[in-house]
Amino acid sequence: MNEYYLQEKSIFINTICGKYSNTLQAKKNPKLYAHINIYFRLLPWSLLKGVSIYSEQSYEHSPWSPYRQSVNKIQIDGNNLIMENYKLESAYRFAGSGFDEQILSTIKEQNLSRRENCEMIFYKSGKASYKGELKQDHKYIVERDGRKTYLVSKVEFDKNKFISIDEGIDIKTAEKVWGSENGYFEFQKVYETLK
Repeated sequence: MNEYYLQEKSIFINTICGKYSNTLQAKKNPKLYAHINIYFRLLPWSLLKGVSIYSEQSYEHSPWSPYRQSVNKIQIDGNNLIMENYKLESAYRFAGSGFDEQILSTIKEQNLSRRENCEMIFYKSGKASYKGELKQDHKYIVERDGRKTYLVSKVEFDKNKFISIDEGIDIKTAEKVWGSENGYFEFQKVYETLK
């Protein structure tokens, strides 16, 4: 891999890693937005033989019970960065890895299985800002309340903020089944970290 691609991965990782919180949004509209924290933590190169990060999302009132956890391997595809998605088996064992390095260090390759059709593709929208969406549109299927939906996921971030929205669309009727009813979640970076 040439120096350019290594530099691009480094900029991406330095930009996304850290803790984000939507405190301002939740305080402004507490009936519309729950108070949520998101963590992105750099993982050892040896885990997936490449650059990867751990991500965790939890409600402020319940940091030890995250509702979303994953490991993401970063790849380069032309001018874009691809974030492969890996599921953590028995994910509850790794709850708190976003803010506890000791727990984070217990994640091993055998704990991971790749989620097919769930890669996010990111492109630069500025010097150190990115926009991303699912690479395989309409392909990642999520079942909610007995209905099969495909995931629509969009993200924007830079060194100060992280904006995202996830929605589930019925695969037969194209009706929205789940997801935010009030638009994007808006997070501000609380602190930066690469560990």
